[in-house]
Amino acid sequence: MKSGIEAAQTSYNDFPATGIGRQPDKASLSSQTEYHCQKFSIDTSDFMEEANAIKELDDASPPIAANAHQASWDKVELVASADLRAELATNKPPEGAYAWMVIFACFISLMLSIGINDAYGVYQQHYQLTEFPDESTAAISWIGTVQFLIMCLGGVFSGFLCEHFDTRVPNAVGAATMGVAFIAGSFCTSVGALMATQGLLYGFGASFPFVAGTSIPSQWFIQRQGLATGIALAGSGIGGMWMTSATSALIESLGRPWAMRVTGIITMVAVLAVSPWMRVRLVPNRSERIIDWSLIKEQRFCLYLMALIFVIAAYFGPFYQVPSYSVVVLHKSESWGSNMDTLMNGLSVVGRLSVGLLADMVGPLNLLIANTVLAALSLLVFWVPFTAVGTLLAVIFLFGFAIGGIVSVIPVVAAQVFGLARLPSIIGMLFVGYFIGGLLGVPPMSALLDNVGHRTDYTSSIWYMAMLPVCALVFLVAMRFTITRKLRVKI
Repeated sequence: MKSGIEAAQTSYNDFPATGIGRQPDKASLSSQTEYHCQKFSIDTSDFMEEANAIKELDDASPPIAANAHQASWDKVELVASADLRAELATNKPPEGAYAWMVIFACFISLMLSIGINDAYGVYQQHYQLTEFPDESTAAISWIGTVQFLIMCLGGVFSGFLCEHFDTRVPNAVGAATMGVAFIAGSFCTSVGALMATQGLLYGFGASFPFVAGTSIPSQWFIQRQGLATGIALAGSGIGGMWMTSATSALIESLGRPWAMRVTGIITMVAVLAVSPWMRVRLVPNRSERIIDWSLIKEQRFCLYLMALIFVIAAYFGPFYQVPSYSVVVLHKSESWGSNMDTLMNGLSVVGRLSVGLLADMVGPLNLLIANTVLAALSLLVFWVPFTAVGTLLAVIFLFGFAIGGIVSVIPVVAAQVFGLARLPSIIGMLFVGYFIGGLLGVPPMSALLDNVGHRTDYTSSIWYMAMLPVCALVFLVAMRFTITRKLRVKI
């Protein structure tokens, strides 16, 4: 724990260090100091005298002529003000043992809610090659797409609920809904019925732990925010990794219906068990609007939203298409294709943890841009021109690592640029972008595979997939330029 004076100085110096703007003006220093007191859980009286001394030094120093950066600082000041109005939901301190229990709960919730969605490629392969061979690839892919789209739409509503009610209750409701959805889906024998259960109902249930698990970690950590968020979000990659292998094994040994029943029961029990720790640390000044449309007025947020649309559009393409690509193009077995999905999920875990750790040193936005470059290069350089096992493995290694890192820092960037207290509703707003990205991703890829590639030539689908992270990169770079044009800045 820092001393009072050290924390006061850190509080004052935090702003230029972020690269987002300049130091606070003297009129707002007192409120900013109180804000950072709350962040470090330190008694304000311990060092307000020192903060006032810093303020007097600021009075004697020449004013900072930063008209070019005025808009950037205005945004930061609004974020600090919004967080300052927030109330503490608990007296549990940040960075402590309880905070790590919260991270563990988020890890388990995301491992099962998002892990199941990441493992849908196994079901896609089974439906396409075994259970529904006469159905089009596009029709079958809509089961997983609806699952993700409803998760995103439900996420908007879930963000609103997380601001107005105890987060632990929506998380428990989501756990029960996910379990019921998969158990009901086990009795379905048509694509339409599976779309309603495995897709729509499961997606709605998963939206609650999705929002809570994504937005809560940043509130419980200050110094190791990137690492903590990376560990929590690594749960989704680990879930996708082991659930891909487990689902493939269950389908092979027990059949698809029992595979879904076992998955539903495990998901319900495990997420219910950790729900008591799924709680926020800051209660925001609550909005009566489900979606905070005022964010659309901010240029920076619009750029971030557009970048996320293209990132999410690219996210599921390889996970959904690698298993069937392995069988149809590379003439490998179905289990080999499933193992490639498992490997890609495992590498995404490495990416989540590595990038989460580096984000605290290099800056989350910088790493988001770097990983988007890596994702684009992996598809353009290794998958577009080649149809070999070695180059596919290169895609799996590079794309898996890159996309894991991207997912890890999305909420950290949102927390740093737009504020902690309203993060659940901000994440909910970003889910609108996730929804649009879901529509722009797998459905067009599958349609290209059906209509242009005739279910055997993946070239057009891969080209489309590769251009999505390139588009995301354009918006991310533009967003960074609205903050600073300096390259060697931690942000």
